[in-house]
Amino acid sequence: MQGVPREMKHIIHVHQQKVKKGEPAIIDRTYKGSTHLTRVKIDGPCEIIHSQTPDHCGARVWIETQGPVTHIASEWE
Repeated sequence: MQGVPREMKHIIHVHQQKVKKGEPAIIDRTYKGSTHLTRVKIDGPCEIIHSQTPDHCGARVWIETQGPVTHIASEWE
């Protein structure tokens, strides 16, 4: 018997060096890996976190959600 799929935790932040280089800079990170994007849609509740202690990737501000995240674009439109 198959169980109900568990919603994934997404951590979304902006990579400042990619912004300066003109590259896709929004990063959606899950346990499956990271995806670089130019546009995302969060379909559900989310929390914006600003921490004095950086995340392991160096981000100090990020969005966390357990809701679905739609990857709209990974290239410039």
